[in-house]
Amino acid sequence: MTLTFSRLLADAWTLFRREADLIGRLALPLVMLPAFAVQLLCDPLPPLPPAPRDQPMLEAWIAQVGVWGQANAIWYLLADAVGVFGLAAIAILLLDPDRPVVADALRTAARRFIPFALASLLVAIPVGLGMWFFVLPGLWVQGRLSAAFPLLARATRQNAAQAVRVSWRATRGAGFALAGAVVSVFLLQWLAIVPLLSADEWLRAPGNDNPLVLSLVNAAISLLGGAYHLAVLMIGVAAYLRLARKGT
Repeated sequence: MTLTFSRLLADAWTLFRREADLIGRLALPLVMLPAFAVQLLCDPLPPLPPAPRDQPMLEAWIAQVGVWGQANAIWYLLADAVGVFGLAAIAILLLDPDRPVVADALRTAARRFIPFALASLLVAIPVGLGMWFFVLPGLWVQGRLSAAFPLLARATRQNAAQAVRVSWRATRGAGFALAGAVVSVFLLQWLAIVPLLSADEWLRAPGNDNPLVLSLVNAAISLLGGAYHLAVLMIGVAAYLRLARKGT
């Protein structure tokens, strides 16, 4: 049976619906809430100066970004680390053959956090580079490496580099199906989040202060961002299960 992006999305959605209660207990507090806290409590990244930009303007902006990073970067890193922990626990919950309860999945994720964090970093670097070039290469790489977390969840003796390498090798021939699935959820997220980002920028401008509405907008942005990462994980789990049945 040919692996298609529609079949991957259908598998991922079926798996999510079946385990939605357990997934929600982990995703909401560990993936989405930390992102919301950062959005709400940290200063936003300084915006690029308006065009036309000259050298002094760009140098001043870079200096502002440096000051922003010193004050806020640690909190973004901490939120990302908690998110990785949450996604690792979800992958373990879905794929561990012993079918652990939520508490067991959290303990296992805590014990194996370092391999999951390293795998997340190893995936993020090529995905980020691909996104810089033209977005689509980054999403294609993200699809090819989406089985890394499922591999770590299932093979306890595998390290991060091995999981990333095996994901790349195992998904050979399924790249377009995986890319199509990842692009689909990316576009859905993008269409929903763009107006929210514009609203966030407008609400932060002088004279437009409305803390309640800003909090609601930030909550929606965090929810969508977390939903995207969760969707990519579900696609990776669906691909892993399909490929494992094929003996890839």
